[in-house]
Amino acid sequence: MSQNLSSESSSEVRISEYAERVIRNWYVVVIAVVAAVLLVVLHTVGTGKQSQAQATVFLGTPLTPAGGQSLTTTALTNPTTAAAYLHTGSVLDKAAQAGGISSGSALRNHLSVLALQNSTTKTTGGSPNVQITVQGPWGRKASVAAVSSLGNALISWANRYQQSKADMLTSQVATDKATIASLQAVLKQAQAQLKAVGRSNASSTDKATLTGSLLATISDAGSRIDDISYQMTQNELFAAAAKNIESAGFVQQPSGGTVSASNRKSSLIVAVFAGLIIGVILALLWDALRRRRRRGDATA
Repeated sequence: MSQNLSSESSSEVRISEYAERVIRNWYVVVIAVVAAVLLVVLHTVGTGKQSQAQATVFLGTPLTPAGGQSLTTTALTNPTTAAAYLHTGSVLDKAAQAGGISSGSALRNHLSVLALQNSTTKTTGGSPNVQITVQGPWGRKASVAAVSSLGNALISWANRYQQSKADMLTSQVATDKATIASLQAVLKQAQAQLKAVGRSNASSTDKATLTGSLLATISDAGSRIDDISYQMTQNELFAAAAKNIESAGFVQQPSGGTVSASNRKSSLIVAVFAGLIIGVILALLWDALRRRRRRGDATA
């Protein structure tokens, strides 16, 4: 019991001693608080006129060429890839030009890229959604234009494989349609010739020979049309999937507004508390340093 009382009393003495040290060096605490507040004020200068624009981009789910499985080991599945791409100089310069901002380097300090991953995305290795935010003193239209440029650049970059795939499939569908049209012409001509042979005065032997050849042509053309039509339908489905399912696109269209003043107030409150904590620590360190100097002078 006595040990507990003595330990409590000693802790109270230590606390009071620390408090006295802080009070003796109160000016250090004040300087730390003022410095923290000034940093926040300088950082948020002009926040009353600041605007914020956001857009959310889905990076797509590229499938294998046959459309069977999704590709889980692409650059898009890495959340940092999109952020790295959007922070490249050429992309930032183009976005700054679209928003009438002085330079890409000025836009860089006001750009935030956040990967929105859920549990399914993390376990399957799928592509995350990416939230693009631009906040700065340029006005709402400028911020929205910059975010729109950044979002479109990211979509185009993410759709390189899907776009190539869709283009090749579309080209193949066009070839299939041309081939089917050619085969249908051959089929129509063979059918017309078959009817002409039936109406002709040729001998039965000649008719049989001509009829057999024409029937083989009709059968072969019809079979090829069926096969190509089936493959063309598959290619059309793959092309539609590449454009509408696999491809990246906007989940949230670029939109913007003004930043509320409450953000600055909360930042100032946090700065005061942070300044107090840092000031107390610095006051204790300053007091300890002065004591060492005094001891050193006394020893000398």
